[in-house]
Amino acid sequence: MRQVALGILVVLLSAWVVAAESHIDATGEADGKTVLWFTGAQVTVQVESAFAVAGSLDLEGDRVAFTAAGTAWGEGAGDSATLQLDLWLLFDAAGETERGVPIRLRGGMAGSSRDTDPAVGEIGSASGPFFLLVLHGTETYRALGTANGSASGAFVVPDDPLTMQMEGIASYTLRGDLVLQEPPPDPASDLGFPWDSASWPPGLFDELLDLLHGGSPKPSDDGPPAS
Repeated sequence: MRQVALGILVVLLSAWVVAAESHIDATGEADGKTVLWFTGAQVTVQVESAFAVAGSLDLEGDRVAFTAAGTAWGEGAGDSATLQLDLWLLFDAAGETERGVPIRLRGGMAGSSRDTDPAVGEIGSASGPFFLLVLHGTETYRALGTANGSASGAFVVPDDPLTMQMEGIASYTLRGDLVLQEPPPDPASDLGFPWDSASWPPGLFDELLDLLHGGSPKPSDDGPPAS
């Protein structure tokens, strides 16, 4: 009996080690705009950008390089005096691996910005947890980890005269664990997000769910984010 128990323990530990070896490690750049609405002491923002990402998937010891490109968009809110913001962003990118296998990354991140100083062109940096579905060929992986990014740019003449607008370039990293999703998730499944869904703007969180279940990207409209 003791030998059976030890055997089960070894199997469980081996499975844990294999799972821990699967991860994503990527870096990239985003080029886009941030639109700001000021209301008293409150500022709300919308972010729209094109972005490119390159990195690798380590699939149980099999390291696969990939590149992808797509769009990122989202919302933020915070203090108008300090421009310290809570941010919620969505991502959708498609590409292929070095072996020619199609790959797609869809998901989002939530985080907080800091070090914003528009006077010297610093849009600031942000970090927070991310959740992605990585479609690699016929397989689907859940990716959870930490995103870190920083951006610089400048104020430009806004598209909407009632707003302020910044344009710039951001660099970022995505590092996290991969877990094979079997079978692929359905709309009613619990995906295991790393944040409380109630902390997200309701409309944007609905967009995230739609994106994860195969919907098309929905960049922000011309109005301020709903509070």
